[in-house]
Amino acid sequence: MSTLFVTYEGPTIRAFFPPGKRDRFIQLLSKSNGRRDALKTMHHVINFDPKWSRSVDATSDVAVLLRAKGAGPKAYVIGTSHDQRVLPLDEAVGCVEQESGILVCKPGRLAYYCGEGRKRRIILERGTSLHVL
Repeated sequence: MSTLFVTYEGPTIRAFFPPGKRDRFIQLLSKSNGRRDALKTMHHVINFDPKWSRSVDATSDVAVLLRAKGAGPKAYVIGTSHDQRVLPLDEAVGCVEQESGILVCKPGRLAYYCGEGRKRRIILERGTSLHVL
């Protein structure tokens, strides 16, 4: 497994995916053949642990929300044509919203998911109480 996977992806999947799906998704992402299948799934349907996920209004500026929750200037992208890259936060949000994927701001603590066609926009946060956005 790569350092980026261990640093960003594993902790984020373990923190936000439902217990019964974590191991399988981690296994798929960690292998090149499986990664393609996992990323295809990500474009359509991912169910996150509801304790740690909140929908974001379609008009919300996600980068502003993430910064308010402690996101730094850069984020790691899972999915999109920028898969497995660290990008400036605003650019990363744009990539995820155009192509669908997960943006990791703080591994295992703060992330953002945008589904295909921006139909599902979800802030994923652990460690603090969540409020409706």
